[in-house]
Amino acid sequence: MLKVFRERNYSLFFTGQGLSLIGSWIQNTTFNWLLYQLTDSALELGYLSALMNLPMLLLLPLAGSLVDRFDRQRLLLVLQSLFLLQALTLGVITHFELLTLPLVVTMGCIQSLLTAFDSPARQAIVPRLVTNKDALPSAISLNSMLFNSTRAIGPPIAGWLMAQIGPAPCFLLNAVSYLFMLAALLLIRLSPPAAKSSHAMRQGALENLRVIFRTPSLRYPILSYLSVAMAAMSIYVLLPVWAHQVMGTGAQGLGWLMGGIGAGAMVGALVVGLQRTPERLWPVFRQAAILLGLTLILLATATSAWLVLLVTMLLGMSYIAQGVAANTLLQLSIDDDHRAGVMAFYLLAGFGSIPVGNLLGGWLGQWLGLHGAALASGIAVLVITALFWPTSNRVMCAARIAADQGQRSGENP
Repeated sequence: MLKVFRERNYSLFFTGQGLSLIGSWIQNTTFNWLLYQLTDSALELGYLSALMNLPMLLLLPLAGSLVDRFDRQRLLLVLQSLFLLQALTLGVITHFELLTLPLVVTMGCIQSLLTAFDSPARQAIVPRLVTNKDALPSAISLNSMLFNSTRAIGPPIAGWLMAQIGPAPCFLLNAVSYLFMLAALLLIRLSPPAAKSSHAMRQGALENLRVIFRTPSLRYPILSYLSVAMAAMSIYVLLPVWAHQVMGTGAQGLGWLMGGIGAGAMVGALVVGLQRTPERLWPVFRQAAILLGLTLILLATATSAWLVLLVTMLLGMSYIAQGVAANTLLQLSIDDDHRAGVMAFYLLAGFGSIPVGNLLGGWLGQWLGLHGAALASGIAVLVITALFWPTSNRVMCAARIAADQGQRSGENP
């Protein structure tokens, strides 16, 4: 997997993005804690989190088709600059104690809007950073590992900073972190992109959606991941409540819970990264969903801080393993003209499911309590996986047949 770092462009992007993502997780953790403090309600936390993520939910399909029409390197430079300004503004208004609930929601909506364009652009630029296409599965998996390893680093730092000196420095630190991503993007040297056909320039979200629905290897992972992600996010939004009510801790406990998810996610991404072919990735994709359902049911029995922390690590490992497997399988199955557009629907399954999951989490937490919400989500994941079982068998069989045919053609040129 590490051979991909021989690629100069990928190494620069990996380093700049890694430092920037640490800052982003510091800001996200701080933001969630402030929102919980201002609402002091699991139900209201779910409603407002859903509201702030709504722009991303609505814009992702359109944003993905637009990203395919532009130079992704230049687009990322613009977006990272806007993220920097947003983080700087948050730091200043928090320092001067001007942050109110309407301002929190407004800044969250702005971040959601920018993310709708930034995430497809990041996904789509990765294949262009790698000249040796055999290294593409490693590049995709390492990119996902980076995202989730920073999830294990940023939140504990945020919890410590908030406990020691308050929330404002967390936002300012994130603003500084974007400078590393900007520097990496400026140093990357990409060959000019291939000229796009007039059809590719005109294609929109509906065209990308048609491509997905007529291709089983695209349709199944996106729909399955969307269903599972909604269940997982219904628990994720309640982590501040778990930290307060079950663990008996505050911001520091939330940081450790989110860090535990990140640590488990790093392991899950590593497991997927070692499976370099589709016929090995498809079983991992399904097994991760089963483990996620069982983990949520185990969480429903957790009453001690250490058990909750352990279960969150399993939660991160299983959820991200399925997400990374879906990411890799999709990237290996699409052409560059549709890459950002199709990956936007994958991101819609992951990030866009957050508002729905947040609403579900708020409702379940309000009516069933924390443990009841975890139990209901775990059962839902297992039921969804069972419903997709026949489809997954067909896709896995097709992948094995394709691998066998490729092996036979290699033996008999």
